[in-house]
Amino acid sequence: MAVVSTIAGVILIAIALNDVFHTLLRPASTGRLTTLVFRATWSLSRRRRRVTAGGPLTILATIAVWIVLVTLGWALVYLPHIPAGFSYSGVEPADYNPFLESVTYSLVALTTLGLGDVVPAQPLIRLLSPLEALTGFALLSASVSWFMQLYPALARRRALAVELTSLHTSGLTTLPPTVSPRFAASVIASVTRALAELTADLVQNTEIFYFTEHDERLSAARASGYAIELRDAALAAGDPDVRAAGTVLSHVLDELARVLADQYPHITGESTDDVLRAAAGSHGHALS
Repeated sequence: MAVVSTIAGVILIAIALNDVFHTLLRPASTGRLTTLVFRATWSLSRRRRRVTAGGPLTILATIAVWIVLVTLGWALVYLPHIPAGFSYSGVEPADYNPFLESVTYSLVALTTLGLGDVVPAQPLIRLLSPLEALTGFALLSASVSWFMQLYPALARRRALAVELTSLHTSGLTTLPPTVSPRFAASVIASVTRALAELTADLVQNTEIFYFTEHDERLSAARASGYAIELRDAALAAGDPDVRAAGTVLSHVLDELARVLADQYPHITGESTDDVLRAAAGSHGHALS
């Protein structure tokens, strides 16, 4: 029984740490467990019509799952050694359920609280406890760094939405005849660059898709319709430089649609426009 408990604990710890590694430390990768949590939380938030809370909830739910797995994993490692492997001060071990006691000690070690009423006595447990504390510290640091790399990506996405919305409001996404070809090409290049950054951000930070905007002027999903409008106007322009810029924009939009369709199963469509329309719809917006 002791061997089974230890092996099960090691497996849980390995699953959690492997998921953290793939989600936070490997570019263009997300752990399988994290992906499942993202999709389940997103589906639940949409079902309850709390789409704007979907993004923060996915992050909090994922971190909570990691903490639970690591805590339970170490608890199962400690379980065979309770109470003989520990020294108790001011408490009677017989008064507590062994499993709950192992979970409690695991949480204390993970959070580095060090309450002092229960301390490891066996040499192996004395060695493992600091390792769990290091695991907890690393998990906390990784979670903080996750937020630090997440919000700059969200800021770039909102900047793209503001740019496209402003262009549309100004009537420039249709490239009227009053606009010079040089200015039109520069506008298209700027939008193309911002869309390429958004595509790269989605590849490296899959979770930013689940952050939605209550203010539609800040929603890149909705503003993608203005990018389509700009693309169509550029491809129909008479100036070759504008058409060339429109071709590049078209390819970037195709790549964005491919990433969306590959990473998010609920977004489907036969064409780039269909995929972008589905993405906007999942954020509660409709493309014109």
